[in-house]
Amino acid sequence: SMALLDTYGRLVNLLDTLAIVQPDGRRFIEPRPTHKDVANRLGCSREMVSRLTKDLEVGGYLQALRTRWVLTRPLPLRW
Repeated sequence: SMALLDTYGRLVNLLDTLAIVQPDGRRFIEPRPTHKDVANRLGCSREMVSRLTKDLEVGGYLQALRTRWVLTRPLPLRW
């Protein structure tokens, strides 16, 4: 997927893969991975992961809590 998707597309795939779905439909990722770990898995810089996750937080798609990430609504395919 690294050759076919941009960094955002790879991030969406990773978040969808790591997300745990609750019976009520809420999705979260626990434990919260570090930006460096995510960057290593995506093949990009930590700064890029920080920028994208911050944009997702501002857009209301991702909520960063101390120990987990909560995916508050479905992530857009393109950013």
